Amino acid sequence: MPLHLLGIRHHGPGSARNVKEALEQLRPDIILIEGPPEGEALLQWALHEEMQPPVALLVYRPDNPQDATFYPFAEYSPEWQAICYGRQHHIPVRFIDIPLAHEFALREAERVRQEAPSEDGGADGIERQEDLTDESELRNGTQPGTALVTEALADELLEELPEPDVYRNPIRYLAEAAGYADPEVWWEQQFELRRGSLETFDALAEAMQALRDTLPLKEDRREQLREAFMRRAIRNAQKEKWENIAVVCGAWHVPALQNMPSQKADDALLKGLPKVKADATWIPWTNSRLSYESGYGAGIDSPGWYTHLWNRSQDDGTEWLVHVARVFREQRMDISSAHVIETLRLAHALASMRQLHRAGLHEYNEAVQSVMCMGDGALLQLVWRELIVGHQTGSTPADAPQVPLQRDLEIWQKKLRLKAQDAPKLLQIDLRDESGLQKSILLHRLLLLEVPWGSKRAAAGKGTFKEEWELYWKPELSINLLEKAAWGNTIEEAANALLGDRAAKAQQLSQLTRLMENTLPAELPAGVALLMQRMDQLAASTSDVGELMQAFLPLAQVRRYGNVRNTNTSTIALIMDSLLARIIAGLPPASSGIDEETGAALAALMVQMNSAILLLEEEEYRSLWYEALEKIMDTHQANALVCGSCCKLLHDAQEIDELRTAQEFSKALSAGTDPAYGASWIEGFLKESATTLILDDRIWQIVDEWLGELQPQLFQEVVPVLRRTFSEYTNTEKRQLAQKAKAGGTATTTTIQRENLDEARARTLLPLFYKMIGAE
Repeated sequence: MPLHLLGIRHHGPGSARNVKEALEQLRPDIILIEGPPEGEALLQWALHEEMQPPVALLVYRPDNPQDATFYPFAEYSPEWQAICYGRQHHIPVRFIDIPLAHEFALREAERVRQEAPSEDGGADGIERQEDLTDESELRNGTQPGTALVTEALADELLEELPEPDVYRNPIRYLAEAAGYADPEVWWEQQFELRRGSLETFDALAEAMQALRDTLPLKEDRREQLREAFMRRAIRNAQKEKWENIAVVCGAWHVPALQNMPSQKADDALLKGLPKVKADATWIPWTNSRLSYESGYGAGIDSPGWYTHLWNRSQDDGTEWLVHVARVFREQRMDISSAHVIETLRLAHALASMRQLHRAGLHEYNEAVQSVMCMGDGALLQLVWRELIVGHQTGSTPADAPQVPLQRDLEIWQKKLRLKAQDAPKLLQIDLRDESGLQKSILLHRLLLLEVPWGSKRAAAGKGTFKEEWELYWKPELSINLLEKAAWGNTIEEAANALLGDRAAKAQQLSQLTRLMENTLPAELPAGVALLMQRMDQLAASTSDVGELMQAFLPLAQVRRYGNVRNTNTSTIALIMDSLLARIIAGLPPASSGIDEETGAALAALMVQMNSAILLLEEEEYRSLWYEALEKIMDTHQANALVCGSCCKLLHDAQEIDELRTAQEFSKALSAGTDPAYGASWIEGFLKESATTLILDDRIWQIVDEWLGELQPQLFQEVVPVLRRTFSEYTNTEKRQLAQKAKAGGTATTTTIQRENLDEARARTLLPLFYKMIGAE
């Protein structure tokens, strides 16, 4: 039975083209591909019209979705081309790598071992090592290339590189043996820009065998397990009497599949492996994620360039440079046809000087920087971002198997015409429009589910009908969504359930109020009811007035502006009534017997609380609030700074007249009062309120007389407090205060110079002036 081992590098157009041509020539009756068996049932969707790479197989544990693995596929991935060939020709396609059900279980066992300290202070575990198919890891889709290299070259290379790193980046060895400093340049010249044949795969196998035989490699159990599963799949296919078997795998594994140990040895290795449940689904992928070497990326430096090589394999560079010119022109740079021609000539000349049969990306980049960018390397970053990497985002069929929560999100995305894009995009929403309101609700619900597809930007003003979001979809957000799948089958259901759990676990009112502020825009009545219930429980059990006020403040904003979103605020009003009643009852005793630092914090909260009361425009709230402030002023042991703040708030609201204000000043600054108390009282009243001193001569006189009667020693003690108060005034306010002091304590006015005033001409302006101010 013919067995054809096609060693490849994942995500390379050269390997993909070679595999496609080899399959057309070999015409196998079954194709075995290095990949997760859990995803095999999903291959039926590969030729669906809505399936557009880049996409990824997401394999995860249903009971722990964070334990997941991505297998990305681009159009130029050799495995993708093998899958499509098999589906087009109705040939069975199987994945033959280690099942993720075992991999997840082994990872969990490894984590347990690492968490348990060993005798030498370390932790035992399975060492993970990379191979030719795993430049980052197979599970991350990172697979480097193969090479045409002889055993003699490998021997020469071994002498120069005594510490092998073949698992991490094997092509580095092959590239340096061939005299290349950059492995990617070597790979591109040897494979991506050349057309291969079946002999290419034989040469790759020979090169990998040379590396395996020559380099002092450590035994790695995980690699042994993976290759044992691959051999088992091959044996099963042979037992099923398939006559022409093609295996597409990383070239590093080819020698292990050519020279098989006994079946008994493999069975012994695979016996008794732990196992957990694993599910799989298709998700869209992006070029930017393909370009990342760590995390969930595939480690491709130039996915956009590879896409161009796949679709335009015969391009001599002209089409690529036309795209580059277009990018610069979109940025309003002057790029002419002459620039393109000269850049192409320079790139070809560089290739000739370097004895390359064809210019590659390195040559084009150097030529672009020299000719189009005038030597400015910063401009080349624009080409890198827009073309070399690109913003391509894949798509998957709507009817492909998905978890219900993921399907619900896609339904909303289509309904609201919100496309997941691999680039930041600003979205302006008008809440008066039903579609805009639904978009806002969806984005807020996703934030509650910790799926930050959109980040809300600062609005132009409070109460506005406009919202601005920055949308940026990252594939790992699919993992975040899967983690919440246990909470419900729809976005709304999951968000309500998650809110109920968070409400039950909250121990502070401030936590609940912040959560409430984020929940109301998401239109989740059931979740809001649970939050309110928990908030009422915590409010009833706390005696901390500061915490109660901190809980009241954000609710005031929500209640005042909730009508912009047509939000029902009746439930908020009930909890706010309860909070205010507790604040009013607890504030006077909380103001007594406290130190200066606590008094300053309480006074600041009271100022914010006063602003919130005014914002609500509720007469009952105002009446209760100001009664509490007057009660504090009449409390004998109340903190001086708090009392001064209360007097100022009542004075500004005209709840007390000028005479009462002057009396409170006189009482606080009387001769029998501790000067330190008076200084703190003044700080509470005059903080951020220079206008009172500037315009009110009576208060000025009281303060002036108090200061004049202080003994020098006492004056020195209160100066720091007064300096702190006056330091917050603006320069203009300080100047006006200095002018008033210079004038002997009377308010200064600006004298209008009447010299050369033409009264008749001035009177002609009066009708227009009266019209502007709406007067008769």
